[in-house]
Amino acid sequence: MEFRILGPLEVWTDDGRRARTEGAKQERMLAVLLLNAGAVVPVARLVDAVWDDEPPATAHRQVRNLAGLLRRKLATAQDGPPALLTDGPGYRIAPDGHQVDARTFAHRVSVARQLAEHGEPVAAVQEFRSALGLWRGPVLDGLSGSLLTAGSVALNELRLTAWENCLDLEAELGRHRQIIPELTALVAEHPLRDRFVSQLVRALHRAGRQADGLAAYGRFARRLADELGLDPGPELQLLQRELLKGGPVPAAPSTRPRQQAPRPAQLPPALATFVGRRAELGALDGGLAGPSVAAGIDVVTGGAGTGKTALAVHWAHQVREHFPDGQLYVNLRGYAFGPPLAPYEALARFLRALDTDPERIPGTIDESAALYRSLLADRRVLVLLDNAHNAEQVRPLLPGSAGSLALVTSRDGLAGLTACDGARRLVLDVLPQTEAVELLARITGADRTRAEPRAAAELAAACGHLPLALGIAAGRLAERPHRTLAEHAAELQDSENRLTAFQIDGDATSALRVAFDLSYRALQPAPQQLFRLLGLAPDSCISTAAAAALSGSPIAGTRPVLEHLAAAHLVNPAGPDRYRLHDLLRCYAAERATAETGPAERAAARERLCSWYLHHAEAAARLLTPQRQPLPLTAVGPWYEPANFTTPAEARRWCEIEHSHLLEIVRYAAEHGLDGHAGQLPLVPWSHFQAGPYLADRVEADRSASRRHAGPATAAARATPATTWPPP
Repeated sequence: MEFRILGPLEVWTDDGRRARTEGAKQERMLAVLLLNAGAVVPVARLVDAVWDDEPPATAHRQVRNLAGLLRRKLATAQDGPPALLTDGPGYRIAPDGHQVDARTFAHRVSVARQLAEHGEPVAAVQEFRSALGLWRGPVLDGLSGSLLTAGSVALNELRLTAWENCLDLEAELGRHRQIIPELTALVAEHPLRDRFVSQLVRALHRAGRQADGLAAYGRFARRLADELGLDPGPELQLLQRELLKGGPVPAAPSTRPRQQAPRPAQLPPALATFVGRRAELGALDGGLAGPSVAAGIDVVTGGAGTGKTALAVHWAHQVREHFPDGQLYVNLRGYAFGPPLAPYEALARFLRALDTDPERIPGTIDESAALYRSLLADRRVLVLLDNAHNAEQVRPLLPGSAGSLALVTSRDGLAGLTACDGARRLVLDVLPQTEAVELLARITGADRTRAEPRAAAELAAACGHLPLALGIAAGRLAERPHRTLAEHAAELQDSENRLTAFQIDGDATSALRVAFDLSYRALQPAPQQLFRLLGLAPDSCISTAAAAALSGSPIAGTRPVLEHLAAAHLVNPAGPDRYRLHDLLRCYAAERATAETGPAERAAARERLCSWYLHHAEAAARLLTPQRQPLPLTAVGPWYEPANFTTPAEARRWCEIEHSHLLEIVRYAAEHGLDGHAGQLPLVPWSHFQAGPYLADRVEADRSASRRHAGPATAAARATPATTWPPP
């Protein structure tokens, strides 16, 4: 089967029949799969491709239905191996046994450049012409969408670069007159592309048409000044001066790669203590499979201390042979003391590393980025952009042609790179238990962890399996060879200020608190405030509605703030409309609440949270036991949004989801002096607590409330056996 995207989307069977796709949604889905042929496209990215910014609530299900229909459609059109495969979190087009014209084009361009490099210009021109002949019009002509546009831009740039290379070779072969009509049309279509203009001016002069060459230069210079306020580049200006003098025209820059081109090797040293991450390394390896039609972009994102840089550097060293023209590295300081590194400064560093004379580095970011992409056009380079602040900082630093790859790390999700630039996204979490213990063993010594296997597991748990915390704890142990792992684990578990224990003496920048602080300080005021208040909650997991009560804000306004915190990896999604804080981040949030939120505001937040649970539990009780006498509850403020369950089944489901939180909130209310809430909370979801599995928990909740003088409701509970409450 043959897939064509270099023009309108077409699918052709092996016997020469055109297979028809069904509807615009199916076409957009197939288009984004073909732009990434051979690579897995996650369902979420397919949703973006099909609907852009306005997907329906059922988008994920519809994508799977579309995939099923498309798979059946393709299967009936050919007898070969299946073209559309389900693979992990998404789908992929399997190129084996099938043809994709964009992949064929990229392969032929690569062959042409190799022929040119080995001194075979005639054969190289033939191969370039064969590749360019595959184009039938603009990429995916007739289809729209941000993801499709991003993929189309990369392919179109590859086409134009190949065209420039081909015409340079034609000029080397003395075919100046023959290429003038083609160049005239290309300049008319791309009037600001200076390479085509210089090729046309040079060809006109070599054909004895000096006046026409000067006229072409004048048209380009005027248009460039009128539209962009710029002057032609140094090469074109030199060409004009030579034409005016009537002297020899400088030869065009050779399309053949320089034999002594600099090969930067800027990767930081790989960590000897790196462990595990096999699945993540495999996911990054997947981006190298098969020829690509555009530069790849991989984003490794995750919270502070999850080991993003360690993973990226380790993988980069493993795959260096795939990038023989060098590896570029820059720390973009997106989360660091001081401002993030400006993209222009990063570009200047890269240009100098690529042997650009500092005096010839352009003065604007757009010109510098264009020069940077030109220098990488015929090379296979790995660009590691570490600690990025946002997508805008990254975009000018992305290579623009096939063969190169950008690997980006950031605490931000960089969703814009995924949506608009086709980036693959890898979210890094904490280490599994076995790998966390292995990391401890690498630093402290395997003998110590083997001698205390249980303590090693407890120490890893006290570190929350967070690589940075594990490294700090293990580093402190390495300095104290006579201290046991059990003693250190006990210190971390029992310390009133756990975060202070995660710091290397004399190296403040290694402190876990500092790492968290950089993420927190990057937030806007509203997310900062909610993050602090989450540190006051009695549990690490909280619903969106309970978080809204904690902050005294509407649910609709709280949801995007939680999503912002999730994008910054300060909370993690834990189910529909639920979020979880890592234990150590929860300690940090509580610290920030104590330091930045006044006692009255903290007390009000705790009371709102307890009131929310109390009123929701009472609403559930009315549905589960309508015959009971409702409890007299204190009125709540305008922040309260009533429970949205309307049937006993929905109320029971809420009780089951919130069961552990209901128990914890009783202890929490009693601990913080909210006696009325502590006394009433064990009484309201009576039907739920009377169920067999929860009866012991009901007794425990009652005891938690009874430990304080929590008012008349608790007194009644103490006087009445739990198995018979409420009285008939």
